[in-house]
Amino acid sequence: MRLAAAVSVVAAMLLWRPPGRWLLRHRLGRRAVEVSRHRVAAAGVAVVVLSLAGQVRGPRLVLAGTVVGIGVFAVRLLGASRRHELVRRRRAEVAEVLGLLAAELRAGLLPVRTLSGLAADFDFLAPAARAADLGADVPAALREASAATGREALLEVAAAWHVAERSGAPLAMVLGRLEDAVRDRREVEREVQAGAGPARATGRLMAVLPVVGLGLGSGMGGDPVAVLTTTWVGVGCLAAGCALACLGVAWVERIASAAEMPP
Repeated sequence: MRLAAAVSVVAAMLLWRPPGRWLLRHRLGRRAVEVSRHRVAAAGVAVVVLSLAGQVRGPRLVLAGTVVGIGVFAVRLLGASRRHELVRRRRAEVAEVLGLLAAELRAGLLPVRTLSGLAADFDFLAPAARAADLGADVPAALREASAATGREALLEVAAAWHVAERSGAPLAMVLGRLEDAVRDRREVEREVQAGAGPARATGRLMAVLPVVGLGLGSGMGGDPVAVLTTTWVGVGCLAAGCALACLGVAWVERIASAAEMPP
């Protein structure tokens, strides 16, 4: 109990102490952000595991560790899914920006005015628009924006902008061709995503299929849940099965993500 209390105090201190990013935004007068989800999850897991270690013994301790492990894996899987969705959204935004830039330049608008107009709808173009208004280095600002995952195509826009400034080459034609290339890549990615979807769904289905077996066993008059949660052999099999299921899902997700999100 003393160990659990000490861990609870440490976790409370970690949760109370705001991260540096929160302090920076608060001092700058910006909207405050919540405490990092990873810090909350880590502190919560530490409190639960060590509290259970002081109160739960025997097979139930292994069972508690298995449940916590599955929870951590699910959180990480959800975070990876959200990151991939963010990358896809960024790539769609870059493709849209390229199309709008090329169209407005072909219509006769100046590049500086075009950037300023698009920066109101696309925040990542704001540094480049400010650089264009001040007569600074626009390609450098675009290269900096391309550092974010999913916006790598802006690096090619920066190169085209640099060549247009130095040689006077028509920027609209280059951006139009770049837009076609980016849209072709996105079309290929969508086809790969559609092809990887069934494999991903099958992996997740196979991971939860043993739960159906538990229901069938209970319906036939057995008690598989009690065996898996109260005996050493049962919790050992349960922990090993859950670990293998998580490993299989992670393997399928990694293969699918590598195909969907090429560098």
